[in-house]
Amino acid sequence: MASEVLFTPFESTGKIDALNRRVSMMMHRVGFFDSLSAGDSVAVKVHPGEMNNITYLRPSLVRSVADQLLRRGAVPFVTETTTLYCRERFTPEELVSTAAWNGFTGETMGCPFVVADSGPDVVVNARGRRLDNVHVAAEIAGADALVVLTHLTGHPWTAGLAGSIKQLGMGCVGRQTKADIHLSTSITIDADLCNACGKCADVCKSEAVLLGEESAALTERCVRCGVCIGSCPKGAISYSHDFDWFARALAEAAAGVLSRFEPGRAVFVNFLTDITRCCDCEDFSGNPVFPDIGVVVSPDPVASDQASADLVNASTPLPGRADHPEVAGSTDKILAMTGIEWWKQLEHAESLGLGTRDYTLGKVKS
Repeated sequence: MASEVLFTPFESTGKIDALNRRVSMMMHRVGFFDSLSAGDSVAVKVHPGEMNNITYLRPSLVRSVADQLLRRGAVPFVTETTTLYCRERFTPEELVSTAAWNGFTGETMGCPFVVADSGPDVVVNARGRRLDNVHVAAEIAGADALVVLTHLTGHPWTAGLAGSIKQLGMGCVGRQTKADIHLSTSITIDADLCNACGKCADVCKSEAVLLGEESAALTERCVRCGVCIGSCPKGAISYSHDFDWFARALAEAAAGVLSRFEPGRAVFVNFLTDITRCCDCEDFSGNPVFPDIGVVVSPDPVASDQASADLVNASTPLPGRADHPEVAGSTDKILAMTGIEWWKQLEHAESLGLGTRDYTLGKVKS
């Protein structure tokens, strides 16, 4: 059976027709607000952007969702987990600081900003081919309902597409499951190229680099985040990925997170704006590679991502990294741009009962 997906274009004709109003209308139409009772705790999952990234989701759009929840008597909190990689969201303190820098605070959101994995994870059975269990971030696991607000991007590192499934499977879990998913990655140091300069050790907050007299080596503390690769002036650090492993593990983690919520008590909102080739975890922002398309809303994360990808693939690339003939002329522009079979995460999620790739698209006009 096809899932319901609602779409509204980015354009607005005036204040009464503002994009945030249409997003709230779509959340109501798919039944999410009706599923809530007064006093329900609602986790509003966002990616607040890495430090020095500027194309992340606009804070005002998140605030408008929080306001709608407050008007209905719910108790929302905006939330994110710490990162496995070693940039500026690695610790709870760094995450709060970076989120505030990018505009996500209790004052700007009208509700608390909470580090979701600040307490002990809640472990659930994954029933998966890659994961035995999933460590769900404590604050998300303890919520009565979940709103996942996603800035859709490409992801040329591992996923191909960063949408609702990635927000669930990577963004809503604790560090143990993040590390388990990244077993798909192998990182090696070429001792013949390495001169033991120590730059990799300087950036590794996991303290996983052992410096010798002539070269560096990675210890068992390495979580395969890959930040060290860009720090090496000799190009001595390389990586490889098992993309199939990553896709399956990501989907299994997403299923574990969603198992914490009753049917109808989670909703997925994909913002197809400022669509960049790389995700918001990068500490920079490239030019958007596709035009602002609109917003997709669905209670089904698989259908939400499939519809979003279809809309991106049907659009005309902007000048830059995606308007080359091999991308612009492809029926699957995301694959052509990233080189990753992005749909595999959706296929496995569908096989796990997380949703369906079949959908009906209803348009909410501006």
